[in-house]
Amino acid sequence: MTPVYCWVSLGSNHERDYQISRALQALQTEFGDLSISQVYETQPVGIKAKSCAPFYNLVAGFYTCLKPGELNKLLKRIEGNEKYLMPADQSIYVRALDLDIISWDEASGEVDGVQLPYPDLLKHDFVLLPLAELAPNQKPTGYAQTYLELWQEHAHPEQVLKPVELNC
Repeated sequence: MTPVYCWVSLGSNHERDYQISRALQALQTEFGDLSISQVYETQPVGIKAKSCAPFYNLVAGFYTCLKPGELNKLLKRIEGNEKYLMPADQSIYVRALDLDIISWDEASGEVDGVQLPYPDLLKHDFVLLPLAELAPNQKPTGYAQTYLELWQEHAHPEQVLKPVELNC
């Protein structure tokens, strides 16, 4: 199979530096060179729990020969058993690591068990802004606008993204 380019989102709100660094290292080991966006600290979006710590979010791009389903399985292995931690207080939401495929080449619809492109692309600034920075002139499959144009039109002012540096 010819390698295709894909974008993946990374997020963590528990041991954020460690979890994001661990995931980036695993992706680099598996796929080689990565295009990595700025890391942003973000407040939770759409989480109903009483308490939820801020997230670190970013986007990484790379070439892969894995099909979307195979890539998704690899991402879930990288997440490991730490994806959802269950604190004693169930009103607290903890997501140690979350990895999602945003796009896989020009695939569209449900492909190999994965919905492409990422269905919440326009809802989550923590996905759209990094893509606007990394690939401003690229049009996601099924969209008439580039990532930059989509960011300019669909940014949510209430979703504050604060640039941060990882402390590895």
